[in-house]
Amino acid sequence: WWVWRLNINTLLFPPLGGRGAKYKQMKFSIKQITWSQIKYPLFAGLTLVYLVIALGFTNRKAAEHRCNHIQIHVLDSAQNMFVEPQDIQQIIKNNKFDILGYPFKSINEYSIELAIKKHPSIDYAQVKSTAKGYLLIDVTQRQPVVRVLNHDGSGYYIDSKGKLMPLSNNYTTRVPVLTGNFVKSFSKYRKQNLTTEKSDSLLRNVFELALALKESPYWLAMTDQLYVDEKGRLCIIPKIGADEIILGQNRNFAKELELLTTFYIEVLPVVGWEKYKTIDIRFNQQIVCS
Repeated sequence: WWVWRLNINTLLFPPLGGRGAKYKQMKFSIKQITWSQIKYPLFAGLTLVYLVIALGFTNRKAAEHRCNHIQIHVLDSAQNMFVEPQDIQQIIKNNKFDILGYPFKSINEYSIELAIKKHPSIDYAQVKSTAKGYLLIDVTQRQPVVRVLNHDGSGYYIDSKGKLMPLSNNYTTRVPVLTGNFVKSFSKYRKQNLTTEKSDSLLRNVFELALALKESPYWLAMTDQLYVDEKGRLCIIPKIGADEIILGQNRNFAKELELLTTFYIEVLPVVGWEKYKTIDIRFNQQIVCS
């Protein structure tokens, strides 16, 4: 291995009008590069080329593989059972996806994901293939935090992201239930996001209260149901103690439940569990009992 190296030692420019200007010659030298200097870079370059070729070959082979099995996992089935693997199979069948026996390169995984996500009880779906010929489908379900039962008999869930979710014929989850003299139809509010100020105020308060109850094991266990009274006030119907606990609107429900927990643990056992019919916590840092 040889390289040319230009070694400019000195380049002397003559002064203007001068005589006998001298120029030093440009010197060229030849430097030999030994094997020990190039073997490591050469090896690294050849390895990189090999990996690129091997990866392309592997991807081409993987694309030619055919799907011989569909494996479906409902990742949170221990929490809820709105969706079962056969429901996903039915979605695939209804959309007429060509999967079993077809090469993976012809299977549109993204389209399958979109079709699965249209299920009203599914929050997330991921579809991917394996080198063994499996098509893996992982799904997670939406997580309800409260069940709404309208005065007209209709109902739905509100999920953990503040979206309305239809009831299921297959399964009923254990969450607080809201009843009372009101009708908030699913068709009217199903596209609303209850985390925004533009959403329905009653449903937004119900959603925020449900989140606070979820974070309060004491009151999640103590709550028999949620109720909207004849004056449109949101109330908790507790399992023991008062007949009803009246809540305010647009409040810090988590903080109010902490105050209420202290009252239930330290006050009611002393004065008597049945002493008060109504507990009102609509006033800032105050509990008014009657």
